[in-house]
Amino acid sequence: MTSPTPRARFQMPRTVIAPVLAMVVLFSAYLATAAPDLTFWDASELVTAARTLGIPHPPGTPLWVLIARVVSKAFSNTGPARAVTMVSVLASALVGGVGASMLQRWVGSRAAVVGAVIAGTMTTVWSNATETEVYAVSLLFSALMLAVGEWAGRPGVSDRTRRRARALIVFVAAIAIPLHLSVLVALPAALVFAWAGPRVRVVDVIGWGALALLGVSAVAVLPLLSAAGPELASGHPDSLRALVAVLRREQYQVAGLLPRMAPLWLQLANVFEWADWQVAFGVHPFPTPSVPRTLLTLSFVWLAALGLRTVWRYEARVGRAMLVLLISGTMGVAFWLNMRAGPTFGGSFIAAGAVHEARERDYFFVLGFWSWGLLAGAGLAAISAAMAKRLPAPIAALPLLIGAVPLVANNQVMDRTREPIAMMPRTYARLLLDAVPQRGVLLAGGDNDTFPLWYLQQVEDYRSDVTVVTVPLLGATWYRAALAARRLLPSEAVGSWPGLEATLRSVMIHATDDGREVRVSTLLARADRNRVDRTQGWALQGLVYAPSASTAPGAIALDAAALARAREQLPRSVLAPIPAGADPAVAQMQALLRCTQVRRIDDPLLVSSCNAP
Repeated sequence: MTSPTPRARFQMPRTVIAPVLAMVVLFSAYLATAAPDLTFWDASELVTAARTLGIPHPPGTPLWVLIARVVSKAFSNTGPARAVTMVSVLASALVGGVGASMLQRWVGSRAAVVGAVIAGTMTTVWSNATETEVYAVSLLFSALMLAVGEWAGRPGVSDRTRRRARALIVFVAAIAIPLHLSVLVALPAALVFAWAGPRVRVVDVIGWGALALLGVSAVAVLPLLSAAGPELASGHPDSLRALVAVLRREQYQVAGLLPRMAPLWLQLANVFEWADWQVAFGVHPFPTPSVPRTLLTLSFVWLAALGLRTVWRYEARVGRAMLVLLISGTMGVAFWLNMRAGPTFGGSFIAAGAVHEARERDYFFVLGFWSWGLLAGAGLAAISAAMAKRLPAPIAALPLLIGAVPLVANNQVMDRTREPIAMMPRTYARLLLDAVPQRGVLLAGGDNDTFPLWYLQQVEDYRSDVTVVTVPLLGATWYRAALAARRLLPSEAVGSWPGLEATLRSVMIHATDDGREVRVSTLLARADRNRVDRTQGWALQGLVYAPSASTAPGAIALDAAALARAREQLPRSVLAPIPAGADPAVAQMQALLRCTQVRRIDDPLLVSSCNAP
């Protein structure tokens, strides 16, 4: 009698265990805290673009749109908005796997998991992982570029392999143009990683050029998408000139290197402010520094310095590349972008009335903060290794537990499932659309009272009869052309800019002539509202103002009946206290929702929240 043949057992390769474990930990953390629905700023627009194959704001990110469209189909049972957010969740978890894969060569498997988890739970990385944004996918491509560069420069790698890896770096760098230019922040470090090896040949350069053209060619998706006629078609890149304008972001008047939008020292100091939020923002979830939070920040700075020394000793090439990555992702980005001071930064160092950035821009520095986390993990590995020479292994491993600090400290403040945060964008957008009469025209003040509306109208077909006119976009020729096609502007107003007041007045006249009532979002500045029509006043109806011929020009009245209806429609849950550390946009939009609670003309809310006189 023959003995049964033993079953073959699957055994995971040792080199895969650390990356997989890091991905599982990070994926679990991101999944538990990911936004269940829409979020403010660009997210709703990007969800709309992914679901409708539209073109989001310049530079259009066509490769991201295609990736999000395809990958989100795997999560379609979670709902349209959540499905696209899962693209960020998955991409960010994969970033952790790539980071752990590199780290385990330098400092061992256990420390590699710790370093990847530290890097992945820095607040900016975590925040990008839990909403629909381009930066999670961009970070993944950056990490892949770094991994390829690190592989290309390893001792013992054949010249043929090095050349192939260098070609792949060029291809990924070229992909940055149709994906997002932030991928290029990793390029200097990737080149330092891959520096060792054979000299560059002419045939190599020719091959690189061909690969670069192949990568860049994905921008051709933009005119193809535009030709399909999606409702969301920012920039209308249907000609070469329009395509270049979108890719160059011309409608935003992007700042050059000079003159500086703020003193360079202040721009760098702003980066340090954002850095202080990364390790333990939950300890003190406010922009200002605090002793316990800043001490933890400085502790992880010291760990990163120790980690840099550790990887440098392992291999000088690795140390140089990681130093370049840290500098490029922080000071390099600050110098290149030339931004104004953040909305919470500057204080007495900036002149009163100076223009700040519209929102915190820490997400531009995500690669720098991620690399800091990897190096902090290497620093903990060095401490553990030093202790292992004198102490038992279990005790020597205890310092690695410090790597859980960002995971524990940031978990609560990074949780997008909390109310009233979770459903605020959807609730606000529905109520705002409901405040507009059938076939009405809504004049909106910016991203947060526009993008969620686009999502509801174009993805869920909710109140698509309302025409949303986003006032800050009126200066763009393509946008005026879109309004002219909807009979809200004359054709002569498209090619030449008649000024904001003339354009707003023209929208009002054309809407009225077409029998369409106009409403103005309470987010729109009072000065812009008055430019719409200087012959009459405005009646507050809750989330909107309506023209009021019985009110003195520029003055405010209350439409008591409309306000009562708005109060009845408002879920009380959206007025619940906002958790500390939430996106300031949530507080701003909640303040606008409180406009429904106004009952007297002397209510302070009128001035503080509703943009009244």
